[in-house]
Amino acid sequence: MAFSKLTKIILWVVAGISLIVVLFFYIGPKTVGDYDALVDRVDDALAGVDITPLAPMPVIDTSLTDSIAIAENIAAVQQAEEEHLAAATAAAEAPQKTVKELTTGWEALLYFRTDIALMWAYILILITLIAAIAFPLVAVISNPKALIRLLIVLAGFAVLVVVSYLLASDTAMEIIGYDGTGNTDPGTLKMVDTVLFVTYMLFGLALGSILYAITSKAFK
Repeated sequence: MAFSKLTKIILWVVAGISLIVVLFFYIGPKTVGDYDALVDRVDDALAGVDITPLAPMPVIDTSLTDSIAIAENIAAVQQAEEEHLAAATAAAEAPQKTVKELTTGWEALLYFRTDIALMWAYILILITLIAAIAFPLVAVISNPKALIRLLIVLAGFAVLVVVSYLLASDTAMEIIGYDGTGNTDPGTLKMVDTVLFVTYMLFGLALGSILYAITSKAFK
């Protein structure tokens, strides 16, 4: 009986947190005036200073024949290179700002909303693996015939992962301000999509289980 109550409590907690994460992911950006402007502002600040010269760098003019003109040309090129090197060094040594310095607490959460959703997705996968193995094992210990149920649960989870993998896409997403390789590797994209689909299905199953438990209890 206590084990059954603990299971229901865990389901309620998982479903509640999942609902909060989903609502935060989709509704959170609407709580700020311009979410895209916020992301652009933070990305631009984190990108550092652009050290590309505003004007074309002077080059050695091989057509010059006068020694004085050649010397002046070489001196101008060397001076421009030294100035550009000094500017690049100063930019590289300048203290870099962090997301915490550029945003408020709520804005920082919104900026990392995708990371938060993915972290919760990984946690859900871990919880599911533990539940799929630990809970049936407890039943097997108390009733060896329950081993069949354990195998059914594991098979069901395997089917869930396979279906999610088949539904997943390896198409690159358009992410403003992101230049990393994680959005170009087909394997990474496929895996992320698989985890997201598994998360959505687990959330649906958890919510359905809760509704079924409440409904069946009401009609008893």
